[in-house]
Amino acid sequence: MLRREVILASGGVLATGSIAGCLEQPTGSAADDEDSVNSGANEINDDAALEATLEVGDDSRTLFTTTDIARVGAVSTRPQTGPSVPIELTAAGTESVTQTAAAVDLETSYETATITITLDRERINQFGINAELAMEIAGGEWSGRFVLTFADEAAANTFRGRLLADG
Repeated sequence: MLRREVILASGGVLATGSIAGCLEQPTGSAADDEDSVNSGANEINDDAALEATLEVGDDSRTLFTTTDIARVGAVSTRPQTGPSVPIELTAAGTESVTQTAAAVDLETSYETATITITLDRERINQFGINAELAMEIAGGEWSGRFVLTFADEAAANTFRGRLLADG
C-alpha cells in the first residue's frame, strides 16, 4: 500500500530554500515513519517556541505553533533523505494549516509561497511548496504528518530534544 508522506527539508540556521512536497514511498518506509512518530517520548516542551509561517508576497501568516504538535517521532536516517524527525499535528493544528492555506489561495499562489520554520526564534529553514502539496493542504486532504530532514544526525537530535519535555 502506498501512503503519502510529506518531507520538509531542514538543515540549520543557514539552510537555503528547499522544496516541500508529497512523496509516495513504498510499503515499509511510510510504516516506519508512522512507527517513528508513534514511538518514544511525545510530551511536548511547553517552553519550546516552534512556529511555522506561510509567506505569500508581503503576506505572512502563522501555519502552526508548538501547541499544535501532537507527536514528535524518533530520529531516523535513510539514504534518500538523511537524518529526519517525523512530526504529527493535532486535528486543530491540521485544520489551522488548511484554513491558512485557503485564506491565501495556496492552490494558485503556491509558486510564490514559502514556509519558514523557527524554533526559539532561530530559523531552522525556509522552503517552497510544490503543487501537489498545496492542493492537498488547501483541499483539506493533508493528514497533518510531515518529516523534517536535517544535515546531520546531531542537528536532528538537538531539534527533537528541544521540542520534547524530557529531551
